[in-house]
Amino acid sequence: MRLCIFYELFWLDAIPAGTQIPPNAAAATLAGLSLMHVYSLSTPAEALFVAAGTSILARLFAALEGAQRVVENIVFSRYAAARQRQRAPFQPGRLVRRALVNMVLIQGVAFSVALAALVALFAVALPPVWPYLASSKATWGQLWILGSLGAVLSLRYRPAYVTLAGGMGVAVAWRFF
Repeated sequence: MRLCIFYELFWLDAIPAGTQIPPNAAAATLAGLSLMHVYSLSTPAEALFVAAGTSILARLFAALEGAQRVVENIVFSRYAAARQRQRAPFQPGRLVRRALVNMVLIQGVAFSVALAALVALFAVALPPVWPYLASSKATWGQLWILGSLGAVLSLRYRPAYVTLAGGMGVAVAWRFF
């Protein structure tokens, strides 16, 4: 659940109030939770490592959804043209059912392949970084603050950006001086 809070905060900025397809945070979150379960990970440092490894899935699955929408628009256009030529009754149920089955099959197979690849990749990548992750003193609160940068950026308010940049500058200066 703690990892889900991070993902929710992190992807908040990427959910626009328009027609753009937002990142598919569900794919990244489900993959992250799966990896944490498979490798029995539980610390914030491990969660951040997993989040970094799975975040690309959000963009990839948004692109896959966009491609599916294009295909479904073509199918609908052809269906509408054929219906007009034949004067057949409109049956949206068939179109919706077909689109949902295609979406479940395509995204389900793609997610299964991506998760299998991530499990294999983490089997190789986790052992070398394990000592660093185990010695980290990171807390869940720090991870959530990092994730909340997405929430601050979602405000689309320039003074919030300036405050964030200033705070980051002070934190870096504090660390080095």
